[in-house]
Amino acid sequence: MIPNAFFQKYVVYGANGSVDVKKSVKSFEEDFNAWCREQGDLKPAILQELTNYKRLGEGKLTHFVLHQLKLEPTKENVDRIQNALQELQRAGKILYKTTESGKRRGRGAGWVIREDARAA
Repeated sequence: MIPNAFFQKYVVYGANGSVDVKKSVKSFEEDFNAWCREQGDLKPAILQELTNYKRLGEGKLTHFVLHQLKLEPTKENVDRIQNALQELQRAGKILYKTTESGKRRGRGAGWVIREDARAA
């Protein structure tokens, strides 16, 4: 179920005081299109940072992408970057290297671009 606050953000009232559905949907559509553009910018920014630095831990990579795209370090933006990382990993573009002992933190751990993805 979608919370009422979400819908309230997009409600536009007409001259007679009732909800103007067309203007409300237009308001949502504009925000949705802006969100889609921002989502489209995340993956190229992640790949660019990994090209520049070869290997980055999730924290540094997230902060570098936020800085590159001039985004506020809010939980929502961090979650969007983490989701983009997971999508890139599922697509086979990047992978997470662990340490020799299999830990996700420490020397040698971090996100890298897959070698076979660089050639493609």
